[in-house]
Amino acid sequence: MRFEAAWIWLLAPPLLAYLLWLALRSYAQLSRSARWASLLARALVVLLALGAISRPALLRSTSGSQVVFLLDVSRSVSADNIDAAMEETDRLIRAALRESGVRVSVAAFGQNATLLAREATTWDGWPEDAKAKIRHERALPELIAERTKKLSAGLAADSAELKALGERIAGLEKFRTQVVGDFTDAEQALRLGLNCGTTEQRRTVYLLTDGNFNRGAVEGTPAGVAASGAAVHLVVLDRPAPPEVCVSEVAAPASVRVDQGFSADVCISSTTASSAELRVFKDGFLHREQKVELKPGRNVVKVPGLFVKDKGFHAIEATVRADADTQAANNTARSIVTAPGEARILYIDRDMDQTPYLKSALELEGIQVEARSAAGVPQQLTELLGFDALVLCNVAADRLSLRQMQMIRSYVQDFGGGFAMLGGDESFGLGGYYNTPIEEILPVRMPIQKDMLRPSLALMLVIDKSGSMDGVKIQLAKRAAIATAEAINPRDLIGVIGFDGQSRVLLELTPAADRTTIAGAIGQLDAGGGTFLYPALEDAHERLAGSSARRKHVIVLSDGQTQGYGYEDLVGNLAADSISLSAIGIGEGADMRLMEAIASAGGGRAYFTNDYQSIPQIFTREALRASKSMLVERLVQPNAINTDPALDEIDVEELPVLTGYVATTPKSAARTLIVSDTGDPILAKWRFGLGRTAAFTSEPKPRWAEDWVEWEDFAKFWSQLVRSITGRDLTSTMQVTCGHNVRGDAVHLTADVRDMAGAFADAEVELTSVSGGKTRVLDVRRAGAGLYEATLPGLRFGEDQQFLWRVNRKTAGAADSQPATRSTTAPTEHDDGQLEPYAFANAFSPEFAATGPSTETVERFRTRRLGEVASVGSSKFVAATSTVRSWLTLWPSLLIAAVLLVPLDILIRRLG
Repeated sequence: MRFEAAWIWLLAPPLLAYLLWLALRSYAQLSRSARWASLLARALVVLLALGAISRPALLRSTSGSQVVFLLDVSRSVSADNIDAAMEETDRLIRAALRESGVRVSVAAFGQNATLLAREATTWDGWPEDAKAKIRHERALPELIAERTKKLSAGLAADSAELKALGERIAGLEKFRTQVVGDFTDAEQALRLGLNCGTTEQRRTVYLLTDGNFNRGAVEGTPAGVAASGAAVHLVVLDRPAPPEVCVSEVAAPASVRVDQGFSADVCISSTTASSAELRVFKDGFLHREQKVELKPGRNVVKVPGLFVKDKGFHAIEATVRADADTQAANNTARSIVTAPGEARILYIDRDMDQTPYLKSALELEGIQVEARSAAGVPQQLTELLGFDALVLCNVAADRLSLRQMQMIRSYVQDFGGGFAMLGGDESFGLGGYYNTPIEEILPVRMPIQKDMLRPSLALMLVIDKSGSMDGVKIQLAKRAAIATAEAINPRDLIGVIGFDGQSRVLLELTPAADRTTIAGAIGQLDAGGGTFLYPALEDAHERLAGSSARRKHVIVLSDGQTQGYGYEDLVGNLAADSISLSAIGIGEGADMRLMEAIASAGGGRAYFTNDYQSIPQIFTREALRASKSMLVERLVQPNAINTDPALDEIDVEELPVLTGYVATTPKSAARTLIVSDTGDPILAKWRFGLGRTAAFTSEPKPRWAEDWVEWEDFAKFWSQLVRSITGRDLTSTMQVTCGHNVRGDAVHLTADVRDMAGAFADAEVELTSVSGGKTRVLDVRRAGAGLYEATLPGLRFGEDQQFLWRVNRKTAGAADSQPATRSTTAPTEHDDGQLEPYAFANAFSPEFAATGPSTETVERFRTRRLGEVASVGSSKFVAATSTVRSWLTLWPSLLIAAVLLVPLDILIRRLG
């Protein structure tokens, strides 16, 4: 017995004396026996209350026992070992339940742990549900095949039988995803086992596993086992595994020089001697194919003769096909090497036959240029990261998807890439870039904000609002109409006609400045009905014919087949009244023949797209093209108004004339370097995030820049402009060595920063990662002199991981107490940092790399002596012999007894 507050009992004598004094001095009319009975009841209440307050506890011994079986069902455990583990567990459970006072719990674990049976006192074998979960790799294909067979036999998909089958399949898939996962976390499983039952029970844990733990700190778990007094018995799942061949690693240098030869070591693990075919790919192209003889254990095959011709990230992939193999998921591994080098530019131009002018000029200055047509814009950020800058020349916005535009923005903002847009009749606002991610990163805006002397415009939008336009298409059409009104000049006129089976004029021709009226009218667009375009074109003709605007244009949007005929004659009447027309067909159901015919008759353009997100860009492009508000075609004398590295050693007083450009408005934070004779920007630059962008509103081709092409400084100007936006510091003052290591599902990245003499350098460091097309800035910590670390959680297998270290050497006056990381706000124009790309690849989960039980885990358990270590099939149930001593808390019982005695005292005094 113990008391947590034993001093409370010192209050007992005075309190009992006080009760006695009250009883002797009481004037209550009680008999002698009633008076003493009441005194006794009150004394007991006081003593019980004091006892409760002193919090007594009684030490007792218990003999109840909790036996927990933890069954490893991770991907590294073979089917034979799963079956053996189930048989072993069944045998041990039956032996355990023959002991008195034993309760049994069973759990399965992989990446997570879950209970399959809780505190059972009887066992009739594995329940069917638990058996299916543990054998899910075999049960799932059988259930899916059964469902397919029943569907093929004509059973309705919503029948009760198929619904039940679907629920079983969903349950097994959930178990495979949430419990099995891609790792083995033994720490979580052991904690679950130690928390089963109550503190009054003796606990015995049987861990049935192959020991291939790759997540969780198992080393700290034995301390918790010892503290709980539990015994942990290890049953090693060591049944012979089927033949397995695994490409465990492709060891290649993290960084190589362009055209420098290097070799890679392909590490292949095998459980048996086997012949195999090894194929090595470089950037997706076959580099080497050879036969190899594998011996049991680790095999290393050296692959010589590798080299890369371009800077950027390059993938080295090895695939093996063996005569004796079971699992295909581990037959391919990848390694990523980075090749730094001279500036490398991706040049995209609509007119491929015009690319030699700029391409040859840049190559003369030692810049690598890869020229592509408008269809060559990369689809993946990983490809774009292989270039220092992207140059778009006269490429319309509808040639790029919204995802590609967002990718380019991330390339500049998060990875320090350079971007330049060059002019042409399909660039800037004329190309439909208004209000897009591309306009966001450029130093200029597309709508010109000064009042130029130009023809006014009357624009009529004829929008299909039939039933097939319901949903995202009608919403994007509304957004496109509003964006069009914002893009054109405020004094221009805009109207909207919606049509289904009938025509409905939603907005008469209204000045674009009246945003409220326009937005309200456009909001009335709703989908429903058939498709009949003819009346809508008649309404548009009637209203535009009565307008005094110098330019009149119709934009038709439709996604279906329209009724009626005579459209070309009707559009011919529009053309006779100086009304032009363009047509946009969206989706596979659009009447392409009609759209092309009326656009041709109307002197406009026809567009067809399945990318609904591009509708606003096409609308604004057509509106600005029709207004001619941005296209300036005349002799223009450029004038330099600012200094910049792009203009170094160039005679800016003698810049050649241009014959055209696209009018834009510079952003407030941009540096305008060259302007036209009317003050419009010809060349502007600025910083966006970590990168730099430039806008050259004319073009490097003879159409608008014939004198520039023949200019002696043409190559020098363009090379200096391109180098000024690449963000690459070609005079590096630091050596940065990058590396990584994988721990569980987290990646720990390191950067070793030294000066050119090899001494540790103090620096400001930032790290950006990209995974699955998404970027994030990671927290960087200073781990030691010149050593910086960051952690990337949530590693995904099968995806290449790309990173960009940005390192700025601290100045001598910088305080030592400054953190290693810098603010992620946009840097100033002169804030240059050394950029170091880094990448690696994890082809598959470490679960697939295991080719047998872990001897290291077995030895660790053996040396800790936490319990018995046995092979599957030879383990025995060991009954817990230790007695569990626990403290029984008494105060609740004492308090209840005291409360119950109070009514007894009242009753005695009433009856006495």
